[in-house]
Amino acid sequence: MKQTKIFFIAVSLMLFFGANLFAQSSASATAEVKAQLKKGLSIQNLDGDLDFGEIILTGSAVNQTITPDNGIRFLVTGHPGKNVTVTFSNVTLTNNAWVSANGGNNDVLQFTADVDETGGNSTYISANNVNSGDQIALVNNSGIGNLYLWLGGTIAIRADQEQGDYTGTFTMTVAY
Repeated sequence: MKQTKIFFIAVSLMLFFGANLFAQSSASATAEVKAQLKKGLSIQNLDGDLDFGEIILTGSAVNQTITPDNGIRFLVTGHPGKNVTVTFSNVTLTNNAWVSANGGNNDVLQFTADVDETGGNSTYISANNVNSGDQIALVNNSGIGNLYLWLGGTIAIRADQEQGDYTGTFTMTVAY
């Protein structure tokens, strides 16, 4: 019985120390660390203002139009291949500043925008019409995403339109 007891103690000690001999005192696992750095988005007007010039009032309603290919260009830059949402709206032009300086009656003139895009082409080639809210992919140009937007539009002159210099601000917005 004494030998059985010693045997049990010996086996128990071997199992205890043996388990500890084969157990690991440290372990490790790996995980990949990622970051997607996107080029910041910007838009710039390349050509200045959209100017309809001097228009003589005749007492008849008339629409004056500048087509996008004869209008102004905007250049959007950002992350290549990334979609951007293009938004814009029509503009109400006023003659308020002119009336303040010269007298007369305040009036408004409606400008309806017409926007086209030519992808990465800085010349008006293979243009597609753009509606506000459309998503368009930026074209890869040596690691920079480009998109050219072209602005034209129409002003609707009423038969009883007041004279003056009409101005308003058109805003083109792009967002990822």
